[in-house]
Amino acid sequence: MKEIRAGVYIFGKAAIRSPRGNRMKHTHRLILGSTLLLALTACQAPNDGRVGQAIAPMELKIYAVPPEQTPNLTEALGNALGKVGNVTMPAPGKLLVYAPRDAQASISAAITSLGNASPADQKSAQVNLHFWIVDGATGPGSDDAALQPLSATLDTVRQTMGTLHFRLDQTLSAMASAGHGGSIVATTSGGYPRAIDFTVNTINGNSIDLDVGYDDQGRGGLAKFRTQIDAEPGHYVVLAQAPGACAPAPLGGISPPCPEKPALRLFIVRADRLPPHA
Repeated sequence: MKEIRAGVYIFGKAAIRSPRGNRMKHTHRLILGSTLLLALTACQAPNDGRVGQAIAPMELKIYAVPPEQTPNLTEALGNALGKVGNVTMPAPGKLLVYAPRDAQASISAAITSLGNASPADQKSAQVNLHFWIVDGATGPGSDDAALQPLSATLDTVRQTMGTLHFRLDQTLSAMASAGHGGSIVATTSGGYPRAIDFTVNTINGNSIDLDVGYDDQGRGGLAKFRTQIDAEPGHYVVLAQAPGACAPAPLGGISPPCPEKPALRLFIVRADRLPPHA
């Protein structure tokens, strides 16, 4: 059995991202993935030293953009332009762009495509979130029958951590729309509160940008964490693990027997995309 340390882990179809980078990802893709790069490449053709080389004419234009995305767009577009242009934000919903004239058409097209992405469609996208708190014990043994759908994921943990068998402590579920979140407050077997809060930032194709926080006052091994991931719909993800611990005494009570201290505790999540207004 390998040493178990507390932390956030990924076993499954997901990737951890920093909050700032993840929220800007879709904006970067819309701008940097457009034909803007082609125009900028032409504008930044290397100077071979010949006198009289043509300099791309510059143009100042103002664009209307979604107000809530103005700061992110300002930074993303500024990074794309680099030294060949300048982007400022005179007011929410407005971008002032000083750039090569040839690039302005591509900038306009990229911003138009952003506006054409229907906010209603994005906001109506929904996901079902499922959470499992699972305890692992060393040695051979049978997993709880309720964990059968997670068998492939638990086998991956066994390959990494050694021989284990697993018991389901609790399973919880919730539903949320893109751009919204919520929380689940449950009670551990010892009577202590356990809370999961979540935010579905975006739902784009096979990527669900998800914030998850966990707080367990029962001190059953995994106490508290917060992370952000890109999850693939329908895949089980071991989001965190910690060394196991015997259940503490119920509030005002006596500690229950603990004949077999769990070796580790796992927190597993699966996100399922739902049809709009499911």
